[in-house]
Amino acid sequence: MNKTGQLSQRFRHAIEQGHLRAGDRMPSLRKVCQDHKISITTAQRAYAELEKLGLIESLPRSGFRVLARSNALPSNLPLNSDGSGIRIEHLTAALPMPWGCPYMNPALINTTPLNRALTRALRDYRYALSGNASTGYEGLRRELTLRYLAQGVELDGDELLVTCGGMEALNLAIRAVTKLSGSQAMIVLTPAFPALFDQLDQLGVAAHTLATPPGQPLDLDRLEQLILQHQPAGILAMANFQHPTGLTMSDTDKAALLALADRHRLPIIEDDTYRELYFGESAPLPLKAYDQKGSVLYCSSFSKSLAPGYRVGWIAAGRFRDSILGLKLCSSLSTPLPSVLVLARLLSGGQHEDMLSLLRSRLQANWLALSQQLSIQMPAGARQVTPQGGYFLWLELPEGSDCRARLPAAMQQGIHFAPAPLFFRDGQPRLNAMRLNFSFYDPLQQHNGVAMLARVLAGEEA
Repeated sequence: MNKTGQLSQRFRHAIEQGHLRAGDRMPSLRKVCQDHKISITTAQRAYAELEKLGLIESLPRSGFRVLARSNALPSNLPLNSDGSGIRIEHLTAALPMPWGCPYMNPALINTTPLNRALTRALRDYRYALSGNASTGYEGLRRELTLRYLAQGVELDGDELLVTCGGMEALNLAIRAVTKLSGSQAMIVLTPAFPALFDQLDQLGVAAHTLATPPGQPLDLDRLEQLILQHQPAGILAMANFQHPTGLTMSDTDKAALLALADRHRLPIIEDDTYRELYFGESAPLPLKAYDQKGSVLYCSSFSKSLAPGYRVGWIAAGRFRDSILGLKLCSSLSTPLPSVLVLARLLSGGQHEDMLSLLRSRLQANWLALSQQLSIQMPAGARQVTPQGGYFLWLELPEGSDCRARLPAAMQQGIHFAPAPLFFRDGQPRLNAMRLNFSFYDPLQQHNGVAMLARVLAGEEA
């Protein structure tokens, strides 16, 4: 990404996170040039991009100010006319109906227990400094081990390492298996979340994909063909509440997948980030629960449930533990202590259970409300995939529909969604499907939104 893009992305993130609020003055172009060591042309171009996104406006002879989000409808989107230029970072919470966002709506989370845990954790900070090991704060590792044990998953405490969010856990896992195997290829079960493909690209690792259509069993024969053909370093899978469909792999498929991987001596990198957001009686077992040989590198986080923004994740690395620890030492050294102290306090006090129960209830209510409206408003032949957890709904329109091409028009109306091509890398267009984030669906304030989206998708004026 060039300097212009980096600067505009930095300010866009600050606006989306609320660090820069509606009415705030933006730093002057001269100050931006001084602070970021860039030219005036680069600063002007970055501000121009923010104006196009409807995030800021120019004031006559007075610089720039941040716009209110309700008015931040993009007038000139950085997309091609057919929507093919879309990237996940375009799908922010700046629009009134940001149903394409990849992250949880923070308004659904009761942060009061977390805030109390923060106050208590600060008392322990001074004493915990001396024990801030690269493996992570012992108190949190212990609480995580006990929590998994209560859910029927036995983790060896020595293999559990705390990371800077789930993305670092995945990064370390990919680097470890490729380094030890000598292969620069991975098999990815798709659909998969876009940031995973971006991470593989950054690491120079080729992604060979196996599509897993919703509701169909895992094609083990095709998977074995891919293994023999590409000799990958490992397999990347999200067995529970797959992003973006919200589906869970059957226990039979989980056991069969692990058996196939063991037969070819391949590790599996498992992303179980959404496991706490189940809609059934309990969280489903991960692949790790079936692992007898340390072949599963199990990655998870509370960033999508209890504590967005805390950036605390973990990895149960199995036989790759020492390699992962070495990579951790060379990258981030250790995980920021205040965040892990807070989560350890929260878990030990038991307040997290009520937080998660309330969050799951709110998510289910949003999903049911959105699903009902989709059933009424979408054309005949449209199909919803019923999620078993998480906060995403996968919607497939009739064949011939091109969701991606209608995205710019939808964004002009204050709505966005994540079109299907973002989640695949096998050359198949899959233009007739989309991911909707129902955590951002408000049935009281947005009851006309689905009808508006349906008209846009049909090519009508909203």
